[in-house]
Amino acid sequence: MIQTLPLPLRTDKSQRMALAFFLAYAVIMALSLHAYLAWQSLPVIMGVLALPLVTTLQPGYGKKRYGIVAAMMAMVTMLLPVNTLLYFTLAFACLFITESFLGRINWLPVCMIFLLSPVFQFAANVFSFPVRLELTSWAGHIMNAVTGHVTVEGNMIICKGNEFSVDPACMGLNMIVTSLLLQLVVMAMYQRKFKLRLMWWQVTGLLAITFTLNVISNLFRIISLVWFNILPGTYMHDLVGIGCLILYVIVPVLWLTQLVIRYKGRAVTLQADKTTSLSWKRLVAIHLLLLLLVCWSAYTVIRKVKAINDTSETVAAVDGYMTTRITTEIVKLQNSESLIYIKHIPGFYNADHHPMICWKGSGYLFKQVKLETIGKQQVYTALLQNGKDQLYTAWWYDNGIQRTIDQLRWRTQMLSGARSYSVVNITTSNKQQLIREIKDLFSDNSLKPLL
Repeated sequence: MIQTLPLPLRTDKSQRMALAFFLAYAVIMALSLHAYLAWQSLPVIMGVLALPLVTTLQPGYGKKRYGIVAAMMAMVTMLLPVNTLLYFTLAFACLFITESFLGRINWLPVCMIFLLSPVFQFAANVFSFPVRLELTSWAGHIMNAVTGHVTVEGNMIICKGNEFSVDPACMGLNMIVTSLLLQLVVMAMYQRKFKLRLMWWQVTGLLAITFTLNVISNLFRIISLVWFNILPGTYMHDLVGIGCLILYVIVPVLWLTQLVIRYKGRAVTLQADKTTSLSWKRLVAIHLLLLLLVCWSAYTVIRKVKAINDTSETVAAVDGYMTTRITTEIVKLQNSESLIYIKHIPGFYNADHHPMICWKGSGYLFKQVKLETIGKQQVYTALLQNGKDQLYTAWWYDNGIQRTIDQLRWRTQMLSGARSYSVVNITTSNKQQLIREIKDLFSDNSLKPLL
């Protein structure tokens, strides 16, 4: 039995070759994904700092598994030039470099790659949105069962005349990623301490438990803030959040992870690699071939991005609106009373231009988010606030034939061959006008030529 080592184990020649390939992929990533990766975001910074803590290397040549995955994803990226596919292609290529020239890598950095991926960040922002609404509803029901006099409206809880908004920070990206990154660091710490390792399914199970604990933590955080009338912007508001994170996430994670590793972990042993060791020249040739594949896939992505930004394609006219093409996927409609964005979604695998992300980038905060039925159709509505500026917005998914608010529904339908969907986001200066505009759009389906 040996202890895994956090430092490279190969010769200087291997380290120099690994560094050269790492730099090559770093250049490709900077050129092709500079606008895709949120380098300055807190989750990415935390993940980069935590990566050395969760990474260990064992002596011996690693298998070719990551190289095969990287090559396959590079070829898929050539057919489907999507940023997310290119990101994972580059990530697995770097893992292949590590196992070829430095040593066998453990499972935890693979999990880290997924946590740091923009697609995970998108999912955490978008799919946590219905979770926030459910958390608000659960908190309201619990408090009503105890004291009563609590009203729930969308993501708003009204108690004793005070309004509490369950915003994205309560169940959003930062909180989720913080908890999951912490779990990975804790697993790495205890695996080193006990000289034991976990299988991939055990790691996945612990991460799933951590996510569930995060939901429970946020539920009790909401109840505590409302119960004790702790308003946003105060020190107590932050202290309650930290306290709930420690009590309901960190403490159980520390106890459970140690228990699982001590009694279910496997001994770390040095096993001979059954794969045939390649000569130095052949190994370098394989990596150069993979590098060419990655360069080609990156070129297809760059070309696709340039095509998306082309605004020369004509756009159909809609009575009562001035139409403007922003990109090949986004059309803006505007009149004196409303602003509409139609954002086409090319495939079921694509991230959609979710209004909560786009408006946040314009400096607006989402308030009073609700699920409403307007014209017999469910839509999401919200109040947008930027200082004293207030707007009312609504959104849904539409393909000209069907409408839905369910992410899984429209993705499943598109996977089954249904017509492509678009995000329809309409914004007005007052709520009454918003409702009238939505009813008119539904009644005559005037947006269908653009969907």
